Amino acid sequence: MRCMRILLLAATIVVASLIGVSSTGADNGQLVGSVGPGFGISLKDSSGVAVTHLAAGTYTVLVHDLSEEHNFHLSGPGVDVTTDVVFTGDKTFTINVTNGTYTFICDVHSTTMHGLFTGGTTASPTTTTPRPPRSP
Repeated sequence: MRCMRILLLAATIVVASLIGVSSTGADNGQLVGSVGPGFGISLKDSSGVAVTHLAAGTYTVLVHDLSEEHNFHLSGPGVDVTTDVVFTGDKTFTINVTNGTYTFICDVHSTTMHGLFTGGTTASPTTTTPRPPRSP
């Protein structure tokens, strides 16, 4: 009987710890995107830091679209959300981030207004600084 109580207590502790792990995940994280009024586009976390990698999970993205000349288009595995080019104002999306690479761009100016981040177990993007030219 005593052994049974110990096993029941141990099982309860294990279940409680698993519930605690799942409730502290990335679900319902807040992200803030911004595009315009100039030629800037960004995606930041709730503390204002540029997003380069996100844990897998569900996120709410609040986009501040500040220009009728631009849009904010976020895409990646299972995600494809956008504001309209002529739209200005705030728009909110809910996205589910999984393993992979995600991009955010202005569709009109995609060569100059773009960014990316990775999700889940995909490694963060790396940036390289070009070497200065050698002196002859």
